[in-house]
Amino acid sequence: MKKLIVKSVGIVALISYIVGCTDPSQIQTAEAKAAPTQTPKPAAKADNINALIPAGWHILEPVLGEKAIAKGDLNKDGVSDLAMVIEKNSVKDEASPRSLLIAFGGKNNKYTLSIIAKNVILRADEGGVWGDPFESITINRGSVLVSDYGGSNWRWYNKYRFRYQDKDWFLIGYTSGSYFTGATTIDQADEDDINFLTGQFIERRTDEQGHTTTKKGTQRKKPLIRLKEFNSENL
Repeated sequence: MKKLIVKSVGIVALISYIVGCTDPSQIQTAEAKAAPTQTPKPAAKADNINALIPAGWHILEPVLGEKAIAKGDLNKDGVSDLAMVIEKNSVKDEASPRSLLIAFGGKNNKYTLSIIAKNVILRADEGGVWGDPFESITINRGSVLVSDYGGSNWRWYNKYRFRYQDKDWFLIGYTSGSYFTGATTIDQADEDDINFLTGQFIERRTDEQGHTTTKKGTQRKKPLIRLKEFNSENL
């Protein structure tokens, strides 16, 4: 009986020793790994907008010395905002991915990141024989307009219009066209233009004789596509 009591006391002492020797910092570390982290949105002074860009990325320069940046009021607060195309630093043996970055201007001449969207900007090798398909990024009528252009004898182009509303970004307009350079010009391209806010569309077609016809109408409105879910392949 005494031996049993001694063994029980020994076991309790051993457990107490183990628990007592456990490093509290290790427990906290494990808990920290399991807990979600709250990362504040990056902000940057106007003279240091690179602070908005993720590590390993840079602002695209379609022409050396000319950055793909546009400025204008996007959230109707009277303060100039920022939209830019960013590109991942060189990736071996393949064209680098690109993204659309939008930041809101605020007090003290500071920008705060609003969104970084993938699947909007084509890579440098996605323009066919034409080469890099990126054409431009502008802020027009309070929205961001991204344009691309590519192809060879058959040329194609796309324009995507994104607007901030209801505290989110949405695709509100889309224009796409194509034409054969041996017989027509871009002004005679087969083109489809749609306003997703109203459902109104314009369809233009040019026949083999060069005659152009235009059709206008209104289609059933659908839920707007969020910029964060945007993928040009699904249009």
